[in-house]
Amino acid sequence: MSGRGAARYSRTAVSLLLDRVPDVVEKARDAVFHRMVAALALLLPTGGALGVSFLCTPELVESGRVVLSAPCLMKVVFGIECPTCGMTRAFMALSHGEFARGFGYNHLSPIVYLVFWGLALHASYQLARAVIDYARLRRRSVA
Repeated sequence: MSGRGAARYSRTAVSLLLDRVPDVVEKARDAVFHRMVAALALLLPTGGALGVSFLCTPELVESGRVVLSAPCLMKVVFGIECPTCGMTRAFMALSHGEFARGFGYNHLSPIVYLVFWGLALHASYQLARAVIDYARLRRRSVA
């Protein structure tokens, strides 16, 4: 069977299954809802951090006009910087195109910044897919 015929067959089989077993629709809707919650749980911190990094500049944090986080506990107690010290200002610098300055705040910031972008994009994609699937399942259960 060709790929096109297999797709037609699987859609028909799924359609018959959903028509005959209403519990399957409910379980599928629950699974899709959990996917939406998981995507939001990943998107809110990563997207939020990136959003704040575009709204603020390192100068605002250094001048004290904007306070985004508490002082580093490791630096306060032990007097040494933790691996994430300077990451907030580095994200801000990177978001405003100041790559050398961002690297100066924290040497790992370009890698972490790219990871945050990847996670935020992946979570956005998964959330969009889950919303579409949820809408399809609602349509299926109403009909």
